[in-house]
Amino acid sequence: MSKKDNSKIVNTFIIIGIVFLIGSLVLMFTGNKNQNYIKDISFSEYKDKILEDKYNIFLFTSPTCSHCNHYKPYVNLVAKENDLTIYNVDLSNIEYDEYKDLHDSYTALRDQFGDNNNPVIPTPATIITKNGQEVASTLGDIGQKGFASLLKNNNIIK
Repeated sequence: MSKKDNSKIVNTFIIIGIVFLIGSLVLMFTGNKNQNYIKDISFSEYKDKILEDKYNIFLFTSPTCSHCNHYKPYVNLVAKENDLTIYNVDLSNIEYDEYKDLHDSYTALRDQFGDNNNPVIPTPATIITKNGQEVASTLGDIGQKGFASLLKNNNIIK
């Protein structure tokens, strides 16, 4: 190989390296902007999560609920700002017995809507648990400030 051929190979590798570096920088600065901090989970995953020895924040939503669709971006923003994972249970994907169990488990649901024979879970519902116990529960689209306040009032964020 001549020096000219070696020079072309070296230049090619330099160009590839520069392109890779620029691409990496672009991804680093733009890649996480739309990251979703809301993780969809099943009812059985929810049952495991509530027993954990840490605060867990759950949303109970429905895909056809306009209030849920309005609320979730605010929840995601607060979660992103505080590096939290929020767990979402889609109520349209659970069985009646699971729905009834949810209704009967949380103050905001049990005391305000329906009864044991006719459970009603208004959406969105936000529930905070720790060690299998309810820490807080609230109903409706409480907005970004309301969600942040709920977390602050329960010492989850500062």
